[in-house]
Amino acid sequence: MNSVPKSLRGSSTRLGLVATGLTLVTLALVVGWGRWQLGQQMRSQIMGRDAVILQAMASRTAAEMAGEDPNFDLGEQLDQYALLVNLAYLTNIIAARLFGPDGEFFYGEPFEVKEAGLSDATLAQMRRGEPVTRYRPSAPRQELFLSLPDLDGGGTDTLSWLEIYLPLCRPDDPEMVGVAQIMVEAVTLEREFARLDRRLNEQSVGVFLVGALVATMGLGWVFRRMGRAQALLAARTEDLRRANQELAQAAKVTAVGAVAAHLIHSLKNPVAGLQSFVGARQDTAAGPESEEWREALGATRRMQALIQQVVGVLRDQQQEAAYTLSLAELTGLVVGECQAAAAARGVRVETAGGGELDFDNRVAGLLRLLLVNLVQNAVEASPEGAVVGLRWSVESERVVIEVRDQGAGVPSAVQARLFEPVRSTREGGSGIGLAISRQLAVHLGAELSLVSTSETGTVFRVSVPRTAE
Repeated sequence: MNSVPKSLRGSSTRLGLVATGLTLVTLALVVGWGRWQLGQQMRSQIMGRDAVILQAMASRTAAEMAGEDPNFDLGEQLDQYALLVNLAYLTNIIAARLFGPDGEFFYGEPFEVKEAGLSDATLAQMRRGEPVTRYRPSAPRQELFLSLPDLDGGGTDTLSWLEIYLPLCRPDDPEMVGVAQIMVEAVTLEREFARLDRRLNEQSVGVFLVGALVATMGLGWVFRRMGRAQALLAARTEDLRRANQELAQAAKVTAVGAVAAHLIHSLKNPVAGLQSFVGARQDTAAGPESEEWREALGATRRMQALIQQVVGVLRDQQQEAAYTLSLAELTGLVVGECQAAAAARGVRVETAGGGELDFDNRVAGLLRLLLVNLVQNAVEASPEGAVVGLRWSVESERVVIEVRDQGAGVPSAVQARLFEPVRSTREGGSGIGLAISRQLAVHLGAELSLVSTSETGTVFRVSVPRTAE
């Protein structure tokens, strides 16, 4: 499978990081909002608890006072005042006020307490028998007291207190006869709020960390799966692109091969006639002219031999296998066909190999044409005195054959279209040799590739599956 392109990997990584970041931010906002809501609810419950406790204490105190004095009547302002004075001496109570049933101020304890009034909303709740609590953190002392004692002794001009409004009613009558406002010192309450905040913060951090871990692991798993899917898609897209390219190339080469086969069959008779004509002239010529006609006769004979060879391969492809050739025999035939051209250029062709394998005549014929073309190209590319190597090795599943020359290398401009029919850069070349060789390799199920090329030489490799044996 092909590797994932860097751009695709980078895009997937950035998408994963952005999605993870947004998820963690959303999780943090949800946890923070939940922590704030829960904190407000618990604070209201704590303040409501103090109001319930103080209302129970006021009811018990009123019952005790009624038991001690048969004339005690909570509907009387003096008796309400007596109840307020008793409550004012309880621990943590810093001030108290007494209001009438219509919200008018009657009395404050201690006497420095300022007069105040009740809002319509508070008065409505009192008439429904509902106690009201309000937390006043760091409120100015002058809001509560007429004078500011102890300021010169190191005191502060702010206080924290909890305001508790209690409706006063007779035991046998639910109608409100007055309202008691009691200010309780909030030092203990603030400590409890601080402990509550610490617990909520610790729990919120724990919930966020666990949620972040789960979300990160989940998103990581999802994006890994997405990355693998993208890699598979990219690999299959690349395979499809390559397959389409090879199909197009195969179609081009097949067309060239069909034309070549037609031309070979068409050239048989003309070349045979030419050989006869040149042979007759060579017999009648004398002196230097006879030598020229002799060379022409040799060239026509080589052309005739090449045509016969191609025709034989084409004929073998249409018949059943008749005989087999080993790798050593096959490479020997290839060297024999290229020996004359190599000697003419002063190039030596060497063979070496490990392992043996037999091919039937149909496979051997195609493979011989392919290798002859590669070796001839190597001979033509190598300078005088160079060595062209033809080496093979038999592996577990494939036979690998390499042709190595000592030429100047394949130009970079040619490498991009190396196996396509193009105009040849060599004098007398057709430009279709490697294209036909690639088509022969495809027909065999083999792979023809350029292994390396440089200023010191070029290596072509043919990898033939053993199933072609």
